Amino acid sequence: MNKPFSRFRFYFRSSTSLIAVAVCLAILAPTKGGAHESPSVYDIVASVRERLAASIPLQELNQLKPEDIVPLLTPEEKKILGEAHIRFMVNVPVRVYVFVDNRFLEKAVIEPFWLAERGFAPTDFVAHRLLEKHTAYVCEFESGVVGLGVNSLSGDHRHYFVALEPINKGDTVEVTAVYPGYQTVGKLEPGADAYADPDMEPITKVPPELVGLTLLQVDPWRHRDARLTSIYTETKYVATETPDQIVLTWSDEPQSTQTIQWRTSAAVSSGVAAYMRQDENVPFDTAKATLVHADTRELYTPRVVNNPRINRHTVTLTGLAPGTKYVYGVGNTIESIVSPAGTFTTAPAEAQPFSFIYMGDPQTGFNRWADLVQRAAREHPDAAFCIIASDLVNRGSDRDDWDDFFFNAGDFFARRTLVPTLGNHEYHLSTGNVLYNDIFTLLTNGPDTVPPQHAYTFEYGNALFIILDSNKKPADQTAWLDKTLEASNALWKFVSFHHPIYSSSPRRDNPVHRAEWMPIFDAHHVDMVLQGHDHAYLRTWPMKNNARMDSPSEGTIYVVSVSGTKMYDMGDFDYAENAFADTATYQAIDIQIAGNRLLYRAYDSDGTCVDEVIIEK
Repeated sequence: MNKPFSRFRFYFRSSTSLIAVAVCLAILAPTKGGAHESPSVYDIVASVRERLAASIPLQELNQLKPEDIVPLLTPEEKKILGEAHIRFMVNVPVRVYVFVDNRFLEKAVIEPFWLAERGFAPTDFVAHRLLEKHTAYVCEFESGVVGLGVNSLSGDHRHYFVALEPINKGDTVEVTAVYPGYQTVGKLEPGADAYADPDMEPITKVPPELVGLTLLQVDPWRHRDARLTSIYTETKYVATETPDQIVLTWSDEPQSTQTIQWRTSAAVSSGVAAYMRQDENVPFDTAKATLVHADTRELYTPRVVNNPRINRHTVTLTGLAPGTKYVYGVGNTIESIVSPAGTFTTAPAEAQPFSFIYMGDPQTGFNRWADLVQRAAREHPDAAFCIIASDLVNRGSDRDDWDDFFFNAGDFFARRTLVPTLGNHEYHLSTGNVLYNDIFTLLTNGPDTVPPQHAYTFEYGNALFIILDSNKKPADQTAWLDKTLEASNALWKFVSFHHPIYSSSPRRDNPVHRAEWMPIFDAHHVDMVLQGHDHAYLRTWPMKNNARMDSPSEGTIYVVSVSGTKMYDMGDFDYAENAFADTATYQAIDIQIAGNRLLYRAYDSDGTCVDEVIIEK
């Protein structure tokens, strides 16, 4: 352990440096039970958030910087945040290099905050990932458990990555018991993946002295696990004891089931739904209705300082008759249901005419989006459901954004089923869990290669619908997509996801999605692909094998649309049959049995039909 550090700036030039190394060696003696036995970083972060929100006014909270927060942490909190984010075991004494995003070095206080306290010292070693630079901090550890802390308290910049060098020449480093398990081990060299996600930019330059070291490829998406700055909000729509945010979804097949969800304050610990067939001559009557008790779960969002705890209630009605209209009400008890909340119609058992609504990103400007939604409700009252191609909100981890979305939707989703897809903004600012998964109860019949509810499929009448998560690796969903389309005898086939196969933006493209999914769409003749993300309107010519076809019978039509107020520029593309910018639209799609026709129309907020396509089979 006394080998000189000739490569480093100043390690053994002062007693302070010697003490720092000693602290580094002592602070992480192997813990009882091995590398995995440690308190949860997530629990500690949630506790800190709750404590700060309860003790500091909102305006002051969001002005706190990481250096302001560190003194507010207890010794136990600092220990866990500084040790328990990543853990692994080594068989020999090692030097641990933590490669920190150089943008952190421009701040007054260096993040990760625990580096100095743990005895890590800066070196002159810099690794490159294209234009990004990472400076190495180093500390020595005995064989056994090594624990490293969170990336930052700000949630900023790239996650650090780690390299290991044996202290004793001739030793071979073996890394075991890696936690979390998603992380992988490689070799530090140009071209190597810095992270466990190979889609991230690889390492392009390594100091010659460090080439060949053992590389711990960490999960890059955990860089916000401990974010504590600029995260606190207030909701304009505080939950009460009266049910609101009533929304219909499907968590099973649409012919005989319907899922209903709603929100109340945390004071309401249970819920019930009452439903009956709708008869114009028989008023809704809970005495004659069927009752179903709700599954009630707390949704705890400590960042919403004026309403951190609410309850969400979910019921799934089963044994319904196909092609039948029902009326329903929800409440805390049966006595509290005094009027119906909405209606729904189950999917038909056989091919029948139906229509549905499709929208691109709402995301921002919900008060304007509300006008579009209300027009869609007035003009198309019989639409069975509404597909939203992701980015329902701007900040997917902020519940106040979701509250704004539901408030401005009014009772739109209480009367037609919402079919959502996941966009990049559903993941935006996520600090672990995606709030989307807590808010919605959806089908879970997708591939096991993505989380439940992120991809799913259902049939409605003579049409097949497939929802994909384009934020996840397209290749992980390709086999399931192919199998699902292959197994279907549906006359019409629709697929919806967020990132477009054919972009409307002059500066965007998604070649990986196109390479993975377009051949599948071609092979099974998907009729329409409904997308968002690019905040403009574009409808392609019928496309097959990346070329324009003469008719929809030969190719797939791809649509990009936006329903909110955030707009992007429009590019000039040969694949676009109709395209325009700066216009929020909703699309009504009618499936007609007579003549096997599909009528597609796009409407702006004034109700003007701005695009139309007819497909006949």
